[in-house]
Amino acid sequence: MSPSRLALVALLTLWAAAPLSPALASTPRELFQLGNSAYEQGKFEEAAGAYEKILAYGFADPRVLYNLANACFKQGKLGAAILYYERALRLDPSDQDVRDNLELARGLIHDRIPEAEIPYPVKAIREVLDALPVDVLCVVFLCVYYVAAGLVGALPVVSGNVRRRVLGYGAAAAGLCVLLSGGALFYKHQDRTAAHAIVMRDRVDVLSGPSADNTVLFTVHEGARLEVRNRRGGWFQVSLPNAMSGWVPSEAVERV
Repeated sequence: MSPSRLALVALLTLWAAAPLSPALASTPRELFQLGNSAYEQGKFEEAAGAYEKILAYGFADPRVLYNLANACFKQGKLGAAILYYERALRLDPSDQDVRDNLELARGLIHDRIPEAEIPYPVKAIREVLDALPVDVLCVVFLCVYYVAAGLVGALPVVSGNVRRRVLGYGAAAAGLCVLLSGGALFYKHQDRTAAHAIVMRDRVDVLSGPSADNTVLFTVHEGARLEVRNRRGGWFQVSLPNAMSGWVPSEAVERV
């Protein structure tokens, strides 16, 4: 979990374009160096503070989030570590280091929430799609769409039964690829727009309604991932993968 994997060039580029704020005494470049140095010396709280100040400039950089997650993990802040790993993974789903560390952190949480059994082929496809950035899927979809459209448009002007049959098979195959890539894009859209939150407290009671005098249904612990269904005042209606649901105070969780 070394922070040395951060790219200095990327941060320098961001720093050059960033407006300096009087409220922040250091530049992103200085904060980056401070965070790396503090982490290597085992000063994980100081490192986390430096990375948080970089994010305060408004940069959505998955590498800074990754290092911040590592610093939180070293401090034993499991909820914060999982939160920042998830945010980094949303920005760069192809980063295997983030995915591996997130899996490690999730293995340490108190709650073991059973999920619905997914058949192997579907599970394997989902894992591939989860690792692909949205822009890659968009490029694939547009490419196969234009290929399919070109083949369909060429059918009326092609002479000969054999050529027309081959072209028809090609158009059908391209059309199938359009459907598959479109379905993959829809899946990614649904996944990105779904609201999730991470439990940040040691334990949180999930209640039957959005007020403290409601019945406690069950308890979740730090690091648990909840799906946010609704919000009312200072309360979130949340659910677990096993369909259990209830209400938690909004200050007890942090949205991904």
